[in-house]
Amino acid sequence: MGAWSCLLLSGIEGSKGFLHQLYATSGNFWQNLWDSVYKLFGKNDFAVGVIGSILFTNCVIWGANAIFLVLDTTGKPGFLMKYKVQMEKNVPVLSAILSTLCKKLSKVDRKKLKKAVKLVLFNGFVVAFPMTLLGIYTMKLRGCAFSGDLPTFTRVVVDIIMFSLVEEFGFYYSHRLMHHPIVYKYIHKIHHEWTAPIGIICIYAHPLEHCLVNMMPVILGPIIMGSHLSTTWMWYFITLVSTTISHCGYHFPFLPSQEAHDFHHQMFINCFGVLGILDRLHGTDKIFRASKAYKRDKISLSLTPMSQQYPD
Repeated sequence: MGAWSCLLLSGIEGSKGFLHQLYATSGNFWQNLWDSVYKLFGKNDFAVGVIGSILFTNCVIWGANAIFLVLDTTGKPGFLMKYKVQMEKNVPVLSAILSTLCKKLSKVDRKKLKKAVKLVLFNGFVVAFPMTLLGIYTMKLRGCAFSGDLPTFTRVVVDIIMFSLVEEFGFYYSHRLMHHPIVYKYIHKIHHEWTAPIGIICIYAHPLEHCLVNMMPVILGPIIMGSHLSTTWMWYFITLVSTTISHCGYHFPFLPSQEAHDFHHQMFINCFGVLGILDRLHGTDKIFRASKAYKRDKISLSLTPMSQQYPD
């Protein structure tokens, strides 16, 4: 998530004038679109806030993961496989054209993937409902707007920056707590069943972890800032696409690196945060920074895979 947030914020800062003008000139489009969404849910704050948010986030999750699921289950298009981080793992998850040994492994993977999809659906719809309801209720108490004029471009930028910092704080410490031996074996171990992650496991977690680690740090920012629901949805989009990329297992050119979180899944230690700020502060990135993965942890501007640019 961190790479995506940093990329977004640096991109906004670097082209602020252009984006501000674009936002202003297209203001009617976005305003009319949000008005239509609000009207679709009967102009009811709780309907658009709870039902709308759950539907929106699940559309983002499955939309962002569609191409990765095709790639992981078929191995096609084949030319993309060279960008895989852990080349020997999940290549592809359900392939029927591997060797006899790999076919046996793929049967296990098929069962494993089915289990993951079920839990992701459960977390996305069932577990998300009470947490979203609580979040929206708190936003109402905070005075957050659900309708009316959309926030200014500057307000949106400030909100997103603050959301990122709040998420870094909340996610880092709650994630480290999940790695405490007493907690890990009962809760966080589920997420780490995938030592070579794929995109869809971004919310494959124990329901309690999904509430405390995945959802709470994300929704706290909008509550603290008293943000418009439209900005909150924009934030949901950023975080869900970001976490999908972080778990996808591929280091594609021109996209933010997911090397840090992939390293976390391989090693179970280091790289607990989102932005990397608290990892550096607490020294929980020392092993990562001494690894080859750290050298690859950058946006690639070449079609040559990072594994070839920085071979083991």
